[in-house]
Amino acid sequence: MNKEKTIEQWITNPTLRVIYLTVAQILRVALLGLTFEGIGEQLLRFLETTGGIAKLLVETLWGLIRPPYRFRLFMQQAVVVGWQTIPLIAATLGFLGMIVMLELRFQLTRVLHNISLIPGIAGLMFFREFGATVVMAMLAAKVGAGFTAEIGGMKTTDQIDALELMGVSPVHYLVVPRFAACMVMGMALSVIGLFAAFMMGFLSSFTIFNYQTYLGTMNAYVGWPDFINLILKALALGWVVPITSCYYGLTAGGGARGVGEATTKSVVTSILIIIILDFTISAIADKLVSAVLSFT
Repeated sequence: MNKEKTIEQWITNPTLRVIYLTVAQILRVALLGLTFEGIGEQLLRFLETTGGIAKLLVETLWGLIRPPYRFRLFMQQAVVVGWQTIPLIAATLGFLGMIVMLELRFQLTRVLHNISLIPGIAGLMFFREFGATVVMAMLAAKVGAGFTAEIGGMKTTDQIDALELMGVSPVHYLVVPRFAACMVMGMALSVIGLFAAFMMGFLSSFTIFNYQTYLGTMNAYVGWPDFINLILKALALGWVVPITSCYYGLTAGGGARGVGEATTKSVVTSILIIIILDFTISAIADKLVSAVLSFT
């Protein structure tokens, strides 16, 4: 108690003091429900899920190079992942582009009293973060949920067992086409989303910048390395949605309720992995760039 009072007195900012007290109360309530049994159960569940996702990823990568090659199934999933998702991606990234332009205009006017840098900064954000990360998060919400529900329904109605009885690998038949479609269409949707953000960002600021100024300023800040970064990040994040959603679908049980719970877990886990990987990739990329610049 004395320690808490000391920390509270050490924090002089009223806002920070309120935040500290709120977090302390939340942690105190949370600790009341924690037991060694509960902690161990959650840890085992985490390790089981992590190992299952990693195992499914390895099996899927092996299935990519192993015949038969089901091109028809790939095209069917490519239509679902790509063509049917374009309106969602275009709308999401378009409005996000407008939000970024409006917010940058407000902040730069307030802090720097200079709005000429808006297109360049917005372009870097579009290429380095929003182009791939937001697209994959939207795929997790739309496509990933559908994958889990579809495969989970097949699991609970014994269709997965029927495939195995016929000598067909469920991973090769169900997961591999979805994985390949997400990897290819993820890159295409990232470029489409980038274009939507670019155009809608211009429309939200056409009263300030003409097209030549908007494009010229962005071109001064953004180059081919940023476009390559977009494609590589889309590739690095592209496996998350199909593997995670298919894993939860293949392990679903308990009827319709179990499928619903698996779908929820699939979306939450996919978005969490995407955010963690995005941070990891960005941190590693920044370290590599700094090392190269210091070496040269």
